Amino acid sequence: MAEDQALRDALEVAQRQLLKAEAELREVRERVRNLRSIVYGLKQVLEPGDAERRIESAGAALNDAVQARSGPRVTEGAASASMQRAVQLLAEADRPMRMSEITDAWHQRGWVNSGWKAPKSAINMIYQRAFKAGLVGRMPDRSWVLRADVAQAEDAPGDQSAGPLGGEGA
Repeated sequence: MAEDQALRDALEVAQRQLLKAEAELREVRERVRNLRSIVYGLKQVLEPGDAERRIESAGAALNDAVQARSGPRVTEGAASASMQRAVQLLAEADRPMRMSEITDAWHQRGWVNSGWKAPKSAINMIYQRAFKAGLVGRMPDRSWVLRADVAQAEDAPGDQSAGPLGGEGA
């Protein structure tokens, strides 16, 4: 009987320690997400490199598109942070991305808000808004790309000898 009580006491202590450690882990993860965001922002400012050039050009495209867009959702030329992240991810990937890849990348980067009840739907909505703003585009296979990439794909004819009217007389 004394052994049972000692084991129950040990179990109770271990459970309290586990709850405390889990709470600390959540706090540390939040700090890590915040620090990653800060470090990434500072790197963009201080150490522009080849990858950052794509991001900078995407940022310029984002700002141009936002300023050119006339709509109630974006005010005074500023896109939401989420739309900026949408453009940033596609710029860094430098290739079309499917929604499953995008969702995984958002989770890995800690960009998913813990208050979102349906993260996949929220991320999809962000890309839909960016699409309406002219910042991103869709390929025929339904993957997401930067708007400039869509324009390049549409401009590249399947047959190089065809004229601007698709091979018909000009």
